[in-house]
Amino acid sequence: MKKKMLGAAAVAATFALALTGCTTDSGSTDSSGEDLIAINVGYIDTSINGVGIIAVANDQDLWTEAGLDVNLVPFTNGPTQIQAMASGSLDVGYIGGGAMWMPASGQGTVITPNESTFGDYLIASPESGATDMADLKGLKIGVPDGGSGEMILALALEEAGLTEADIERIPLDPPSVVSAFVAGQIDVAAIFSPLSDQIFESVPDAEIIANNRDFPETEFLGAWVASNDAAADKSEALTRFLEVWIQANDYRISDTEDTVALSAALSGAPADQLQSQADGLEWWTSDQILADNADGSTFERFGAFTQLFVEVGRLTTDEASAPEDFINVDLFAAAKDNLK
Repeated sequence: MKKKMLGAAAVAATFALALTGCTTDSGSTDSSGEDLIAINVGYIDTSINGVGIIAVANDQDLWTEAGLDVNLVPFTNGPTQIQAMASGSLDVGYIGGGAMWMPASGQGTVITPNESTFGDYLIASPESGATDMADLKGLKIGVPDGGSGEMILALALEEAGLTEADIERIPLDPPSVVSAFVAGQIDVAAIFSPLSDQIFESVPDAEIIANNRDFPETEFLGAWVASNDAAADKSEALTRFLEVWIQANDYRISDTEDTVALSAALSGAPADQLQSQADGLEWWTSDQILADNADGSTFERFGAFTQLFVEVGRLTTDEASAPEDFINVDLFAAAKDNLK
């Protein structure tokens, strides 16, 4: 099968990343004396979807087993990883749904889907009187620009037959959405887990107006993404990375409790916060991903998600790539075959 590679070049980054992350203790060869392949891997250290894979792989020494000399670099978000990939300092990393418009516009190549999340919410204050999506009209809604909050808001407005002209949109960074809601400065928060948990802790009688589960036809997807250069020139390194990912993924599904504990120890993030994230998402087994890649389900999921980015104005129709152009399923198939 011909590999599905991107034709578009990655957007140049405006900064250089110093690779000072964690590395394995392996040298340049494995126990049999064979050379290890170097790879730079990014992850979000406060996300169970990112740090969970890394923590399991470290604990089980999967990197050396796969013949990789890995340099692990923690990040706080997806877009900075995509920028690092464009600068040539990162080969692969995990990004959440809010940043998925970037590979969908040619800035990176998805090498495996990671999760479908149910952790995005529209939450109304008790004082607003809102109890469903139709009640959003005329309300002050705090929403972070460029993330999943604006997408859950767009879906809810569409469902209610409303537009942004019918609300007072207040753009805020994610932590400020929480503080503004708790202080009574906004009526509704468009926010994601674990920040949503902070709202309910402070305002326990807040009302859930909408959640991802209300829109089953549009899944919010996270993924592991490779730089376009790595996808073109480092297929062996990426295949070996996916061998690690496949084993760590199936372990985190079979023992999520241990994965959370390992992740908390590695990242310093609270275990209850990481567990809350895990409770609000779906991970697919590696066998299921392989089947979904083969029958086109993976492309359909990402196609629907890309269309949502167009609807919210994050991408134009011309900027949005077809899923077959920014997803490489052949690397995953090769990795699965190597593990037989």
